[in-house]
Amino acid sequence: MGMFKSARSTGSLSIRTHWLALLAVAVVMVVVIGVLVSACGGMLGSANTTGAQATAVTTAGTAATQATTAAPASSSTTLPPASPGEASPAQSVATILGPSVVNIKVTGTTSGNSGGSGQPGQGQQYAAEGSGVIYRSDGMILTNNHVVSDEASGNPVSTIQVTFATGEILPATIVGRDPLSDLAVIKVQPKGDLPAAKFVGGLPKVGEYAVAIGSPLGYENSVTLGIVSGLSRQIEGVTGPESVALSNLIQTDAAISPGNSGGALANSKAEVIGINVAYEPPGQTGAVSIGFAIPSTTAVSVADQLISSGKATHAYMGVGTRSITPELKQQYGLSRSSGLLVAQVAPGSPAEAAGLQQGDIIVKVDGQDVTDPAALATTVRGMKPGDQVHLTIDRNGQEQTVTVTLAERPANF
Repeated sequence: MGMFKSARSTGSLSIRTHWLALLAVAVVMVVVIGVLVSACGGMLGSANTTGAQATAVTTAGTAATQATTAAPASSSTTLPPASPGEASPAQSVATILGPSVVNIKVTGTTSGNSGGSGQPGQGQQYAAEGSGVIYRSDGMILTNNHVVSDEASGNPVSTIQVTFATGEILPATIVGRDPLSDLAVIKVQPKGDLPAAKFVGGLPKVGEYAVAIGSPLGYENSVTLGIVSGLSRQIEGVTGPESVALSNLIQTDAAISPGNSGGALANSKAEVIGINVAYEPPGQTGAVSIGFAIPSTTAVSVADQLISSGKATHAYMGVGTRSITPELKQQYGLSRSSGLLVAQVAPGSPAEAAGLQQGDIIVKVDGQDVTDPAALATTVRGMKPGDQVHLTIDRNGQEQTVTVTLAERPANF
């Protein structure tokens, strides 16, 4: 065992000696490493500091460079101005037609019963607003009848105030109202000529651009862009006098909101194609962007009558029609694939007096082909009681001509 120890002891001495040598080397290496670490630490610290300083100097230097070279840069390397965005049709329409559209504010005292409609009750003060279109440069302004009437009683409002695109505000008086078409003309006394709008004499095409200008919720001269979505529209569930106005309408998806009533619906040439009158409320119907306008042909006819006599009369034929489609032709075994199918003839009407019958096909009106009920309605709207309309009809495959003498439209028709 002692040998074992000895050997081990000898081994211990030899190991100790070797360990001491290693320790000495280790100490030297620690010192060297310490020096290197210090040096590296200093270098790293210097690098960070220098880097930070360099960044700061670079930034400052850049700013200084920019400051010192700003003047030469602006004169020799000036950046081009931002390019304007691509113009939509609404841009030029707003420029041309915008000055011809006005805001209308009214006040009054209710004299009818609200009937639980949520409107002010009898004897209560109310205020409302809508829009209008300058019809003549002498101060005649076209708007909706409901804009200048008490909704409950239909009586005219007490005061009317017109705000122009220039910011000028003038009082206005009612020239005439027509509940049947829901149109009215008011007048201001301008200091000079006003920018009258241009109205078109025919119907627009489905799919063409439509621009609505008015004061929705009081936001004056607001412009929305859409298209003509349809023609010959009628709002369901409307009763009373306004049922006449709310038929044969132009449908558009240009946004129409409360306050747009009486404003302009224009084409891309800034010509008025209709007077905005109604919209389908999204909250009640789920509809999105379904608005309606009274065609300009109707608006112009009524406006001229109101200005000349204070009232408007309406010619009517007393016939209901449908466009013939392949499905309709097949369903009823019709002899033609185009034209207007007479679906209804009103008793005692001019159409009945002329001999028109249910099932007849109207092929032409005054020599012009007709395929759209809106076109027939527009033709009649543009005429006066007593005027004659010459219809080419197909009855059981045989063509014949029928002359209808128009009469004044009854208030309850």
